[in-house]
Amino acid sequence: MDDFCSHIRDAYGGAPHATYTQSFDGTGEVLTDYEPLKFSSFRVFCLSKGTVLREPILLIEQLIITTIFFGFAIPVYIYFSQELGSDRHGAVSLRRWLDNQEGKMRAFAMIMTTLAAFLLSFYTSMAVTRWWAMRTGGVGGIKAATVELEMYICQMVTQEPEVLSAIRRYGRTSLILVFLWRRKQLSTLKEALVSRELLTEHEADQLLKWNHNLHETIWGWQTGIVTMLYKEGKIKSDQLFNLLLERCSKGRAAVQLVHTHLAVRIPMQYVHLLGLLVKMHNTVLAMIMGILFGAAVRRNEIIICVQLFGRTLILPFLFNAILLINAELSDPFDGSSTDFPGSAYEKNLDKDCKGLVSATQNMPDWLATRAGFPSGP
Repeated sequence: MDDFCSHIRDAYGGAPHATYTQSFDGTGEVLTDYEPLKFSSFRVFCLSKGTVLREPILLIEQLIITTIFFGFAIPVYIYFSQELGSDRHGAVSLRRWLDNQEGKMRAFAMIMTTLAAFLLSFYTSMAVTRWWAMRTGGVGGIKAATVELEMYICQMVTQEPEVLSAIRRYGRTSLILVFLWRRKQLSTLKEALVSRELLTEHEADQLLKWNHNLHETIWGWQTGIVTMLYKEGKIKSDQLFNLLLERCSKGRAAVQLVHTHLAVRIPMQYVHLLGLLVKMHNTVLAMIMGILFGAAVRRNEIIICVQLFGRTLILPFLFNAILLINAELSDPFDGSSTDFPGSAYEKNLDKDCKGLVSATQNMPDWLATRAGFPSGP
């Protein structure tokens, strides 16, 4: 019974549907987690924060579509019974012409809807796949490489605070540099990194000396730490040396994955054609539905009017929303409210590395004695 009540409370309760943290630059909030059950119940109609409903472009597009809709509905309503011309059977009224053409108009609108939905599904699949790759293989790869490098060096090489601190700081700096690059804030790089205690002033000055692809090339410093320890004789086997170098290589590759997905977008020709198709579909749909709406009003077909107006609102809304969501997913580092929570990721990376060091320094007595580590209190 407790599980049942908890499930109902999660789905319909008044608790926030999502949790937010301060954005990377402290100017707003970014999403960190959400409750899926609230989006699977009727509670979804009460939610807007962090969703595409807050996108002003969506409202503007809907106003344009509605204007086109009524722009074609009003003339049809006015001239519905008037003659437009004649054929071999005599005079042809707008009403008679619509009776003959309505089926063809609806079929044409359905063809465009099917084609737009088909191409949008591919676009969405590519956008989500690239976003997920940046999160798992990119941000997750940076974290995995940094944490493993810290763990291996702490347990098998040295526990020097300066060395371990440098590994943590350089890994975190690599992640933050991606955010600075995408937000065009590299001009304030030194201030941003020093104020967060990621680099010292001297390290920031050294970083600026080459000032190229910094989020990736800073992994040369991590490799330099491993090489230094090897030359000092603290890395006592070539196998361990190769293992640590591999972790440095994986960290650099993770940053390269993020860089590639951000710098090389989905082909512009495809995105342009898809955007053009969606806007053409929305326009044609609004025109056709508006014409039929004007006729339905004159015939007092209330249910048909509601269906026509509802279709004009819902389909363009969904297609425009998908386009806007995909545009947001293409760059989760550029400063929008849907960005990755860079500040939270960077702080969690620091905590995880420190946690591993603490675990190494506070092992159970039986393990610490046999492994040669200091035992816990």
